[in-house]
Amino acid sequence: SQKYCHIGSAMVSLVEPAPVLPVQPLLAALSGTETGSVFMGLRTRRLGTRGNSKYHYYGIRVKPDSPLNRLQEDTQYMAMRQQPVHQKQRFKPLQKVDGMSDSLCGSSQHCNSTPEQSVAAQSQHHQQYIDTSHTLPPFPTPDLGTMPLPERINMNDIKKLQTLYRDHCEATLDVVMNLQFHYIEKLWQTFWYSTPDDDMEGVIPREKLVALCKYEPIRLWMRSCDHILYQALVEILIPDVLRPVPSTLTQAIRNFAKSLEGWLTNAMTNFPQEIIRTKVAVVSAFAQTLRRYTSLNHLAQAARAVLQNTSQINQMLSDLNRVDFANVQEQASWVCQCDESVVQRLEQDFKVTLQQQSSLDQWATWLDNVVSQVLKPHQGSPSFPKAARQFLLKWSFYSSMVIRDLTLRSAASFGSFHLIRLLYDEYMFYLVEHRVAQATGETPIAVMGEFSDLTSMMPSLMEKGKTLILV
Repeated sequence: SQKYCHIGSAMVSLVEPAPVLPVQPLLAALSGTETGSVFMGLRTRRLGTRGNSKYHYYGIRVKPDSPLNRLQEDTQYMAMRQQPVHQKQRFKPLQKVDGMSDSLCGSSQHCNSTPEQSVAAQSQHHQQYIDTSHTLPPFPTPDLGTMPLPERINMNDIKKLQTLYRDHCEATLDVVMNLQFHYIEKLWQTFWYSTPDDDMEGVIPREKLVALCKYEPIRLWMRSCDHILYQALVEILIPDVLRPVPSTLTQAIRNFAKSLEGWLTNAMTNFPQEIIRTKVAVVSAFAQTLRRYTSLNHLAQAARAVLQNTSQINQMLSDLNRVDFANVQEQASWVCQCDESVVQRLEQDFKVTLQQQSSLDQWATWLDNVVSQVLKPHQGSPSFPKAARQFLLKWSFYSSMVIRDLTLRSAASFGSFHLIRLLYDEYMFYLVEHRVAQATGETPIAVMGEFSDLTSMMPSLMEKGKTLILV
């Protein structure tokens, strides 16, 4: 991140390129001119209240190959090892991103740099694609109900766990916001491993932590906190599923998602199976969401090229006009039982939107309006989630029938339709899960992790290897 500071001889010696400083300090009237000629593109900003403000330079950072970077990383890691992560701390780690190589090698400056320099420069470049202003929402209070506290556990222990777990989650958010994915494993190990057996300020004895994890109200409370944390992480890493992002950032996020379950399971090896299943179910929903959203983003970028190609759009419209929609409706009505007027309206709207050569953002608005129209009768009803799921099934069935007709007719634009269909199905899924989350007061992570949470509450089925079939 950019640092705001006064220009002085000590600071200038750290930035790149290193200017040749005169022995005598420059006059104030000349210092700005000289600094601007050496550091091209450097800008100023006035900070402070009127009458008491000063101009500061911004856009200054430590050189990627400076020894200070390594010192900073070593200092932070040692601090994390020596101090419990439960204590309030806000990491601002060195810019290094797992899964990112020196693919920024588009100029001689990057090609001649070391891998560390390239990774640092790439990480700084990727900061613009994530939401670094996001904060962690408040956590709920544990609902103890009438359940008695575990043996040798009192309310002070529960309040202490609330504080320490909140600090742990904030530290997790910090390192993800800095794209320091490799720190997550260390944070989890520190929280679940480094728990002394005797009472110390800022930690919970291991025996008490295990007892608290066995206590169902605390287990459910921790699951709710994880839903809030992981939803915040999704919104930080993928603030806009349709916005173009570098493939290196997408791959780093997917590699991160792939590692999550293993990291958590290893960190909680000696803890009760109930809490492990509960936490793994939530982190699994988080990983699945990251994979889905990155795939959706990849489809969106591929579809942009199709939607911007006039000849392809004209071919798609010509092929679509040959589809026998009356036959499609007749075959689909037995399965979907949809209102025929609604289906016909969607068909005509789709053709008009295609004919207008709409952009991807305009298509996204159209799809959002479709969801709003179809689900409006169920708004505020307990049946809203079921109606939303039924809509997804019907949308997918109708679109597959149209694709089948295009295939049988050997439509020239079949490939374009197939890509668009995949994108629109995924985006509909994205829209519906957010509508259900809004209707139920849950996070999308909690909505998508509903089945995982159900299985986590049924250890007997999991242990016996039985298959759970939902009708």
